[in-house]
Parts: sequence; structure tokens; C-alpha cells
Amino acid sequence: MTAAEFGATAWGRAWLRTIESTAASAPNALLPEARRLARGGAVNVTGVSAGRVCAEVAARQKSHAVTIEVPRWDDAALARVGEVLGAAGLGDGGASGDLPDAPVAELQGAGIAVAATPAECGATCACTSRRTPCLHHLATVYALVQLIDEEPALAVRLRSDDSVGSAGPGSLEPSDWITLSEVDPASFYG
Repeated sequence: MTAAEFGATAWGRAWLRTIESTAASAPNALLPEARRLARGGAVNVTGVSAGRVCAEVAARQKSHAVTIEVPRWDDAALARVGEVLGAAGLGDGGASGDLPDAPVAELQGAGIAVAATPAECGATCACTSRRTPCLHHLATVYALVQLIDEEPALAVRLRSDDSVGSAGPGSLEPSDWITLSEVDPASFYG
């Protein structure tokens, strides 16, 4: 059995379901192309912070800037998220980047949506498409799902204020990580 390309974690699947809804009356013809763009590296997510995802999507010899404004949890939902993560032994809110799948079901059972649908999000794209969401928005969500699968705590940081499991506003890396360029190869093993 092969691993899921998109939605390998419950956190990622929650976001994936927002664009691949089974409640849709007809299939969205843009989804296969959006998956291809995300899979092929045409989506460069330039920033993820509390309430915002920014990306550049290269499609058909053009680059399109995409910004998705994600509604944040209210204070009551945020408190409940903190309780659920704390009860799971994640008092730091997943600051390391990793979260188990179990809290997703508990949050959804409490009526707290882990992900926001395209209708709930405000999105801007530099394209001229009249479809909502456009191809570039969908491709950005697929790329976001991949990032969330790699670092589930990103799903929490995206919907919360910066007080829950934050590695810093706009950070895509946990706070205890450094970039490879910061490592001195001459003295690494010494």
C-alpha cells in the first residue's frame, strides 16, 4: 500500500476535505490540474502565519500571487484547542511541529473545525479567472496540505493567534531548527 500524497495525516485530511468535498453536486474539473501543480513544485508557499497563507503559483508561463485569509478560532474555540492539546500531553501546542491525529477527531466532536472551507476564507489571486476558488487557490491549498502533513502543528498555528504552538509569526520551521546554510561544514564533525 502506498502512502497518501495529500492528506497523510488527519490534520492534512481536514484541509483536503475542504476542496475535495463529497457533498459537491459535480466534480470540480480544476482539481486534477491543481494537484498536478502542487505535486510538480509549481506552488511556492512564501509564508504561513496566523490567519494567512501566501504563495506564488506558476502556471501556463505566468506567475500568480495568491493570498488566502483564513478565519481564526474565537477565544472559546482557542481555549478548547489548548485544553485538547494539553490533555494529549502537548502543552506546548505542538511547538516541535508534530501532533498526533487523535486531537482532530476530538476537536471536530466538540464542533471546532480544524480547517476552513474556501467559502469561509478570503482569497486574492492575480489571475483573471471568474471561478471561485480559482485554479491557483486550489493549488495553494494542496501545497498547504502537504506542508501540514509534514508539520501538523502548522494547522493549529494557522487557525490560532500566535499564542498556541508558535515558532514565530510567518515561520514555516519549528523554533529549534536551523537552516542547513547556518551549519559550518568545516567544523561540523570537529
